[in-house]
Amino acid sequence: MSERKINIGEPTAPRFEFRTFGRDLAIYQKKLAKLSVPIPNDIRVRMFDEVYVISKTVDSVNIKVKNNKLDIKKLIQIQDNLEQWNSIYKYNFPIPTKLLLSEIFPALRADVPLLKNDKLGKKQFLNIIKRHKDLLAIPVQKKRHAYILNNTICEFAEVIFGNDCLYTVSVESTEAEEVTKTIQELNLYSFENINYIQAIKRVNNIISKPLAN
Repeated sequence: MSERKINIGEPTAPRFEFRTFGRDLAIYQKKLAKLSVPIPNDIRVRMFDEVYVISKTVDSVNIKVKNNKLDIKKLIQIQDNLEQWNSIYKYNFPIPTKLLLSEIFPALRADVPLLKNDKLGKKQFLNIIKRHKDLLAIPVQKKRHAYILNNTICEFAEVIFGNDCLYTVSVESTEAEEVTKTIQELNLYSFENINYIQAIKRVNNIISKPLAN
């Protein structure tokens, strides 16, 4: 397949994604650094502070607070062990209460709390999540290293969930076969595909499953 322009961090059509989490994945960063095409300095390494909104009953909706926005992605399908996610909404705070009642809490399959204000700011929203019996607000710090290989966007990241430090490697593209090719080239195919929601639930003992290593 011919090379095409890849814009890291810019919106695209829904992407197929493979990601895994573990405590010792440094070998894959070395492989990516060796095989990647050159990456612009301004996006080669990026730092993020985010808060993930985790539902104890839902794994197919990824909701996080990033900067002053509520970012929502939905899992469209699983194909050949790859997850296809689509970014569906990015809302600026303050968020209308009617939107939370009609879209956000139903998507999380969570009981709707009593909300008195017409709009909620970021701090108010996160306080509601923290008090909710079925939801968690998990601070996540990321140091993301970007790479491009076989037309796929790849990443090695150091991630902190609260006080727990993990590492993650990911491969994503709008084309499933490109992701599969890169997974094989990096020798990642023996690892389980673990997304952020699953990783957070595992380290917080919401589900009893291991990480990649």
